[in-house]
Amino acid sequence: MLAVIIGGGRGGSYLARDLQTQGYRIKVVDRRPEVVARLRQEIGGDVICGDGCSPQILDQVGVSKADLVVALTHNDEDNLVVCRLAKHHFHVPRVIARVNNPLNEWLYTKDWGVDVAISQVHLTSKVIEEEIGLGELVTLLKLNRGEAALVELRLPDTSPCRGKAIREVNLPSDAVIVSVIRAGKLVIPRGDTVFEAGDEILAVSTVAAEKPLKDILIGSP
Repeated sequence: MLAVIIGGGRGGSYLARDLQTQGYRIKVVDRRPEVVARLRQEIGGDVICGDGCSPQILDQVGVSKADLVVALTHNDEDNLVVCRLAKHHFHVPRVIARVNNPLNEWLYTKDWGVDVAISQVHLTSKVIEEEIGLGELVTLLKLNRGEAALVELRLPDTSPCRGKAIREVNLPSDAVIVSVIRAGKLVIPRGDTVFEAGDEILAVSTVAAEKPLKDILIGSP
């Protein structure tokens, strides 16, 4: 199975390594020489310096033989061009693209060759819509080959952290709070952010740190 990733930023690097563990052959295209050099050290394999919007470059990397193309540049116009070329010119079976500006999400359609559009804002709103019970810890996404995860939990009234600032809480060293959703609104966590009952906490944690994290934020049974 061949996967071609257009855009070699951190997201592209992580995806490339994850797909490699799933048995994919990986080719990455990025127009920035310094990014290409870094990726060649990090993931090996075929990393091409060039414009992923160019049909000639896509032909050079063998997109016509790809099972999957993922457009991960930071420019929506570039991502859409990549998708259209991949699907309609090179007939790639599955095409996935990142949406950078939510105002452009409506453009990411089958007409543009997009099978799946991934929007950070849309994913966040889906998390907000999830009904997570008080005192529960839910795994949303496995990371780093299953060694870590993005988890979500909701603070009950009895949380030992209620009324405390983040800096006052002794969190596990292998866990970090990445966002707080309060009354449907996203709060960027800082040291002086005070926990409130009903807060939905998003955190990245190793598997080993999940139980200590839950005990600290929710309380021991």
